[in-house]
Parts: sequence; C-alpha cells; structure tokens
Amino acid sequence: MTGRPVMRWASASSRLDVSAEAAAAIVRQLRESMGDAPPDLVLAFVSGPGTARARDTAEALRRGLSAGTIAAVSARGVVTREHEIEQGVALSVVAARLPGVDVRPFLLTRDLWGEPVEDLGAFDLRAPGARAAELVIVLGDPFSLDMERVLALFNRWAPGVRVVGGLASAASRPGGNTLVLNDWSSNEGGFAIALHGALRADVVVSQGCEPVGPPLDVTHVENNVILTLDGQPAVERVEQVLRSLPETERDRLRQGLYVGRPARGEASGRGDYLIRNLLGADRDRGAIAVADLVGPREKIRLHVRDGRAALDDLHMLLSPQAFDSAASGALLFACNGRGRALFGEPDRDIRTLQEALRSATPCAGMFCAGELGPVGERNFLHGHTASIAIIRPR
Repeated sequence: MTGRPVMRWASASSRLDVSAEAAAAIVRQLRESMGDAPPDLVLAFVSGPGTARARDTAEALRRGLSAGTIAAVSARGVVTREHEIEQGVALSVVAARLPGVDVRPFLLTRDLWGEPVEDLGAFDLRAPGARAAELVIVLGDPFSLDMERVLALFNRWAPGVRVVGGLASAASRPGGNTLVLNDWSSNEGGFAIALHGALRADVVVSQGCEPVGPPLDVTHVENNVILTLDGQPAVERVEQVLRSLPETERDRLRQGLYVGRPARGEASGRGDYLIRNLLGADRDRGAIAVADLVGPREKIRLHVRDGRAALDDLHMLLSPQAFDSAASGALLFACNGRGRALFGEPDRDIRTLQEALRSATPCAGMFCAGELGPVGERNFLHGHTASIAIIRPR
C-alpha cells in the first residue's frame, strides 16, 4: 500500500556562464533531490548579460524537467539556498512537487491590465484563480507594467489574498529585462502564479525600518504634501522631533529619514506602518512631501533605516518560525539596496532566514527593482524591503 503523496521542494544553483550548461547542472541537482517525476512548479532567477539568457535558460529547464508550470525572470543578482549573488552570472532555481495544490498561472500584459476592471467577472478573466488563493506570486517589468495599478486591482477584487514577488532588475532601461512563463516570453509586462489547496504560506515583509519619536497627527495635507503636523508647520514639527532624539540616534539619520503611514488599526510599532520615502521639504510653506498619498488625521511616524534596524526587524518578524513545523520551501525577494550595501557583509538576509527556519530549506529568489508584499490587509509595492514567502503543506 503506497503512502499519500507529500509536498516536495528542492532548490539548486549554478554559476556556469553558458545557459545550456547551467540549466543542465540544475536539472541534475534537482533530479538528485526530487527524483525523475516532473515537478508541478519551477521558478528560475537568472542574472548575467543579454536579454536572451533567461529565455534560453527557461527553455533548457523545460526540456530537462517537463514541469507543469515553469517561469523565469532576469535580475541583477539572485538568491540561492545559502548565498546572495549580487552581481555576475548566476542561476537560482526552486522546484516543487505539489500534490493537492492547484497551480494557476496567468499573464499581466499591458493591454489587459491597462483597461478598467469594473466587476468580479472582468477581474476573473484577467486573473483566473487569484481570488481565494493561498498565495499569488507576481513578477513584472518595472518599465512597462503599472504594478501599483495591478496591486490596487488585487486589493479591490481579491481582498485578503497575499501577493509576493518583485520587479525584474537586470536592466536600467526599457526592453532590457526578460520574463518567461511556459511558452510565453517578453521584455515587458509580467506574470502571476496563483496557488490554491493543500499548502500554507507565511508571508514576511521586512521593511527594515525603526520608528523614532511619537506618532504625529496630520492636520493639513494636500495629496502627498503635508503642511501641518499636530497643528504646527510640518517642517517645524519634524525638526522638534529630531532635536529631541539622543545624539546616538541622530547619527543614524545620515542613512535617511522615512515616513511610516499606519497600515493597521492603532499603529504603534514595527510592522504597523507602511514605509514611504520622504521626498523633501519646502521651508517657505513649512511643508514636507511624501512618496504616497496621505490622508487627513492619519497618525504618521518618522522612521530610520540602517543595517541594524533592518536586521532587528527581520529577526523579529521571523521569530514565530521557531514554533512552527519544518518549512518545505521559501522564496526571498530583496531590494537591490540591501545585501552588502546595507549590512556591510554578504548573505545576511538569506542567512537570517535559514537560521530562523532551523534547516537548509530549499529557497530561491532575486534582488529586485521593487518588492511586492502585504502590510496589514493590503498588498503594496515597496523599496528597500525583503519580501519572503515560507511554504508548508496544509
């Protein structure tokens, strides 16, 4: 009598320069881990020169693995099970055999997602399987896909469904990224993969910031320009807060000052705020500008970001993993500005994740030009973030 099929994840990586050779090495590694049966899902993250690299790699993996769904994206750097390869040629792949899980891929093309979506039927045509999914993995091109619009549609028509992923980062100009989903490939747009059924996903979005000073009441705002806080000119009130900080805390402001908007209920500490850039100040008007629309009577809070804050934040958010069952697999999407530039050492995010999971969990991911993940009950496009999905069987 055979046992019930079990979820199985495996990951592999290669730094071979020739796409076909790197893919062949990956196929061998994955078959050693998973056996010869085709996986249900393969995700490949590809770094290195040339727009054809991701497409050629995906084609070679498709021939070698015969996966039910295979996807690939180009990136400046990739994340493997043990390392963060921030530049140069690299290939990181995760594969999964998912009994009892419905894998529903769909495209995010500019023509479809640029049109109005006025009802559930229209949303379901664009995003089949997204509603009620346990997790939706989304990858896109930053130059051609309005990701904030896509996420707004998810938030409206599929409330509570968590989106995790990122924007391709291989190129600094339009046309330089490559995205592949099964037999579709393009240098623009994006794709999504909705997962339903016998799996459970924990989603961790570490924005890497620490609040400083008290909550501040937005008493006069025009779109993204805050004119008064606590009834005082915004610039004046912010300067009061900063002057009140201990000298040791003021030194951290050199890394930049950010604004946290409340993302849930009575926001009070880490994880309760959506972090947005502070764009600048207008002393003549006493106003500050934020990279987001701010509502009247919001209670915002100033935040600082540095390596210490980012590491503390990630440790805190991952701490519940110590009390859970062993993870089957994980995906890690990190900002291009993290890695050595933020922490002063390599592999900090992936090492922290694996320490929290207490095992060498199969994992893959990439450095992104923008990360996707939920804060509170809504999905957002972030910067400077580590967005992580941790998968277990249900």
